[in-house]
Amino acid sequence: MALRMVALNRAPDGRWFARKGIPEDVREDYQRLYGHKREAHLKLPAGTPKHEAKARLGEWEAEVETRIATLRAQRNGEGQPLTKLNAIALAGRWYNWFVKQHAADPGKPKYWRDFSDHVVWDVIRPEAPDDYEEDPGSDPHADWQYDPEVREAVRPQIAELARVATFLASEGKALNPTAYALFVDAVSDNLLPAVELLEKRANGDYSPDERPDTFPPFTDGHSRGPSVSCWDLFEAFVLATKPASKTVTRWRAVFLEMQRDFAEVGANGITEDAARKWVHGLITPERQAITVREVWLSSSRRVFGWAREHKRISQNPFKEVRVDVPRKVQTREEGRSFTDAEATSILKASLAIQKPTTPTERTRRWVPWLCAYSGARPGEITQLRGIDVEDRKGLFVMKLTPDAGTIKTAKPRTVPIHEHLLAQGFIEMVRQVGKGALFYNDKTPQRLSADPLKPTRSRADTARAHLGEWVRGLGVKDPELSPNHAWRHTFKRRADETGMPEKMNDAITGHTQATEGRKYGAPTPAAMAEALRKFPRYKFD
Repeated sequence: MALRMVALNRAPDGRWFARKGIPEDVREDYQRLYGHKREAHLKLPAGTPKHEAKARLGEWEAEVETRIATLRAQRNGEGQPLTKLNAIALAGRWYNWFVKQHAADPGKPKYWRDFSDHVVWDVIRPEAPDDYEEDPGSDPHADWQYDPEVREAVRPQIAELARVATFLASEGKALNPTAYALFVDAVSDNLLPAVELLEKRANGDYSPDERPDTFPPFTDGHSRGPSVSCWDLFEAFVLATKPASKTVTRWRAVFLEMQRDFAEVGANGITEDAARKWVHGLITPERQAITVREVWLSSSRRVFGWAREHKRISQNPFKEVRVDVPRKVQTREEGRSFTDAEATSILKASLAIQKPTTPTERTRRWVPWLCAYSGARPGEITQLRGIDVEDRKGLFVMKLTPDAGTIKTAKPRTVPIHEHLLAQGFIEMVRQVGKGALFYNDKTPQRLSADPLKPTRSRADTARAHLGEWVRGLGVKDPELSPNHAWRHTFKRRADETGMPEKMNDAITGHTQATEGRKYGAPTPAAMAEALRKFPRYKFD
């Protein structure tokens, strides 16, 4: 790889520095990954000897050039492909290269201990799921670190710490996107063992290292890569159909995993038998069959079906795949509704927040009550704005509209506000907040992702998730129960018990009418308000 040499300069205070321009065609991607847009910068301490500074300059320049070449290859769909086996084999060559860089003079053991701690606690641990943070003993081996989402999140930092770009430059290799991901993930699995070995060397232990013998041999030469990858299909599907952000976020893990498992054959090379084996293999004690059917299989079938219709692939291998879901034993008499004790516990805790001043406090104080008296989806409430609450000649209503965020039906609806909420001072709170968001901070702009395949989570969704954690913390921990969505089931049940007509019940909660005929003559807000007057107040006597 030819390098365009740059000058090594020295500042008046003795520090060394160099600058290298970033080509315009890769600037956006370079800034996203490495934090610099127009120029890459090398800075070395004043005490660095000149010969060492020159050596560091050459290595740094090779690293920048490799980054640029890799970004271009990935953008153009070019670069060398790798099988999974060859990715692991290449990681073996990296392991030997990385250790050799330091083995002769490994320095102090503390450096490598700190290095290891940084990888574990600053790079990997922040990606741990909430359930692991709450109970680390539930997953003693921390297998979550191998999840596709975690792999993707830590990949840039691992590549930086392992000096992947420098290694690839020394090998003269530019990998395509799939190969690069496979290789960095294989490096990630071997980075801590390499660091542990160097700590042993720093302690004077030069006993034989058996790890290099565990790597398979690397088969050099460019194998022919698949014509279209699984991730390519997902990207094309998202750009063409523009599904909801929540759908994209939920399906990302599916296609990241599929991309890894079928990297060698690509989307066109997946047979029906391979698809069936893959889908059934997804069912584990941690991932139930219903999740595999409703998320993993459903998304695979949908995207591959779309790709087949648009002639991007020759067949949909998931079309005839089926997942049997065992009948779930329901132990709760109330089903998915709250018991009276659970509802009381939550609503009492909400009432205890007497003067909420922050969005989080307002969420805890008002969202459970609004859900309890409307049966609305929790996300519809957490995205509510002051401007969405209206006084229609003494009839106070809230407009649940796609203008505020995601509405499952993509249709707005107007829901009267229960008189008990008015008596508690809900309208006064809305007037104090103003026209903006009631339950999250909208005073500062949210930095949105420019990547359609990795949409930014809305602040309303974050508020809803945090509310669920708060409810769990109150002791409502039954795994069969949703801490927020259960209000929807509870409202439907209580409304039925009061004799509310099903059509009115559906209109308030936003459920689609069961028949075409029921869709005619939708109830008015005034009629819904009259029906809500018969909805019993929650009392704690």
